[in-house]
Amino acid sequence: MFKERPIVITAYIVCSIFALFAVTPFFWVLMTALKTNPEINAWPPQVFPREPTLEHFYRILGQENFLRYILNSMIIALSSMAAILLTSSLAGFIFAKYKFPFRGLLFSLILATAIIPLEVYIIPLYLMVFGVKMMNSYFSLVFPFVIMTFGVFFMRQVIMSIPDELLEAARVDGANEFWIYIRVVLALSKSGLMALGVFAFSEAWANFIWPLVVVTTKDMYTTELGLATYQRQFFIEYGPISAGAVISIIPMLVVFSLLRRHIMKGIATTGLRG
Repeated sequence: MFKERPIVITAYIVCSIFALFAVTPFFWVLMTALKTNPEINAWPPQVFPREPTLEHFYRILGQENFLRYILNSMIIALSSMAAILLTSSLAGFIFAKYKFPFRGLLFSLILATAIIPLEVYIIPLYLMVFGVKMMNSYFSLVFPFVIMTFGVFFMRQVIMSIPDELLEAARVDGANEFWIYIRVVLALSKSGLMALGVFAFSEAWANFIWPLVVVTTKDMYTTELGLATYQRQFFIEYGPISAGAVISIIPMLVVFSLLRRHIMKGIATTGLRG
């Protein structure tokens, strides 16, 4: 125990340093949002505002259409999260508990798509959405985020840890496969589903490229596109951008703070089998 204590202390110190580096940019953005324009442009820059103000928050929430952008992002992120949880849990259940020809090959092909970025197939996606005349709609914005390769892999690992005896017992009692999926698999995968939900929500919430391609009116802007409007041709409005960034971070902080125990548990238990 005493021999391990220096290792534990060293680990805490290293983790604290990395955490400090991770938090510093967010702290700087918050301080910038509370500064006046002269303080933001002052040189040398100062960390803390001399005269804290909320004028940038009042501007983007009251004078601009930023609340509509937040609503759009919320609808897209929640819809994408729900779709990914459904598709990933179904696919994970099938790959984890059913045996069928070419199962390993199909799963390998699905994993291989994880290395392909959205920018590679964004043109075919655009042509598909344009062909069905669904441009500038919530459907077009959610369409690329209905399936997540990582989600299929993650849920497969989570569901593999469920004992096969429970599924067999349910079948003996007369339960069909859909009932087993709803009442047994999903009930025992809550921690994994919550962890995946946060990942899916954050991916859809922070996406910029795809909304930029399919959105044609400001009413359908997301928070990322809304923040980009403050980057003018010859100057950047750092105050409104920082205020908008702080507001856009709040939903993720709330979700993570409420579900952090389940998230950690789901990540920690993933991959214990298989």
